[in-house]
Amino acid sequence: MNVFNSLSWILTLDHKRIGMVYTLIGIWSGFVGLSFSIMIRINFIEPYYNIISSDCYNFLITNHGIIMIFFFLMPVLIGGFGNYLIPLLCGLSDLNLPRLNALSAWLLLPSVFFLLLSICLGAGVGWTFYRPLSSSLFNDSKGVDFLMFSLHLAGLSSIFGSINFICTLYSSFTDSTISRNSIILWSYLFTSILLLVSLPVLAAAITMLLFDRNFGSAFFDPLGGGDPVLFQHMFWFFGHPEVYVLILPGFGVVSHVCMSLGCCPDSFGFYGLLFAMFSIVCLGSVVWGHHMFAIGLDVKTAVFFSSVTMIIGVPTGIKVFSWLYMIMNSRVSLSDPMLWWIISFIVLFTIGGVTGIILSACVLDSILHDTWLVVAHFHYVMSLGSYTSIIILFIRWWPVISGVSLNKYLLQAHCIVSNVGFNLCFFPMHYFGLCGLPRRVCVYECGYNWINTICTVGSFISAFSGCFFVFILWDSLANCNKVLGFYGSSNTLTNITCSPVSYHNNFFTYCYSIDYVLAI
Repeated sequence: MNVFNSLSWILTLDHKRIGMVYTLIGIWSGFVGLSFSIMIRINFIEPYYNIISSDCYNFLITNHGIIMIFFFLMPVLIGGFGNYLIPLLCGLSDLNLPRLNALSAWLLLPSVFFLLLSICLGAGVGWTFYRPLSSSLFNDSKGVDFLMFSLHLAGLSSIFGSINFICTLYSSFTDSTISRNSIILWSYLFTSILLLVSLPVLAAAITMLLFDRNFGSAFFDPLGGGDPVLFQHMFWFFGHPEVYVLILPGFGVVSHVCMSLGCCPDSFGFYGLLFAMFSIVCLGSVVWGHHMFAIGLDVKTAVFFSSVTMIIGVPTGIKVFSWLYMIMNSRVSLSDPMLWWIISFIVLFTIGGVTGIILSACVLDSILHDTWLVVAHFHYVMSLGSYTSIIILFIRWWPVISGVSLNKYLLQAHCIVSNVGFNLCFFPMHYFGLCGLPRRVCVYECGYNWINTICTVGSFISAFSGCFFVFILWDSLANCNKVLGFYGSSNTLTNITCSPVSYHNNFFTYCYSIDYVLAI
């Protein structure tokens, strides 16, 4: 019987099970990436003596970024919850292309295998693969080739998933008006379009790099007539939309939850958030050059990229003030952990957005580009913002997925511990950047030792918060506190209506603003 159960999971075409496969792979990869970040921070405890060798440090820097982006945030945020929620919110039994959906999920396993193989062989080229560091002349390790092949498979998985999401959402949207569709669905549609546009460019770039390394071509080799800056253009044409790929689902989730907290979602609020998201997608696709001010862009090009990057702050500000307005006019209790995490998302993302405006100025970016300020900026936006949205997704829909509710007091403690760890770890990095400390360098002046120690303590607290949240999920399953009144008979559609927040045996039960939920 166990064999047949295992085969049913492997051969499944059910969107819920495939979403769980994505989520499990993503959580496992997330803890691998988290262990790498802990090892990086341990290395900074001593300013001159490297606990970890410089080669190993470069391997950790390279793989930490890749794992967290491609194998943790994307599988959980897009593959996991996207697979689970899109059919439910559309009122469908499954996605339009279930076999393609299963293929996209299982492609992640060989991708993770080749990633781990690259770690064993060594691939210390940085997660951006910049030339000439990634050329065979400077790094002839086969680990670099395996790492790029791993990204090929992960990119192919994301493209298949994006095609599936677009087909499903398009067929669903044609059957109803815009205002009747959840804003989460629109966020996943925009995310899928960005992936479908940008991922082939990354695939072309790393394919050309593989040819340069192994077959004697010279796409990026100036000795053969190539241009190493071309690789940067191709990489960041994918790399900057990737930031919005990771944060757009978070925008949709926070907007959806804020609308359902008690404030009536009027047409201005819905359409304002929707078109702000659409503006961010359009503007974010044409600003890749602000990552390349250090290469010596001409003045007009630099001013264009700076200006458009700053303009992105306008629709982002519209979203933030809309969320705050809806929270202020909501009837939710101040002790609601969901409210705590939404406020945490807004604060963390706003801090990252403000530093992003600073870095968008080409003059300032030329000074701060290779400093720790950049590390602090993209961790606040991409890492903490996306991670916080994952926590909100789990808190909101865990009762729907598992049929059990979460402990309110554990969630409150987890929120406090997480925010303390996040800010202790990353906020001092702004100071490092303003002092001119270069990033990716494992030695520093001993006068900064005590601040680096604070960052390391914050990283340990953040790691503990991740384990703590897994314990909260396990606790809900172990106590088996069933959510009452939300489920009908098996495999039937049950109408869910908005209801105020309620408590039951010190466990937290949430209301749902979705129209239909497929009972588990």
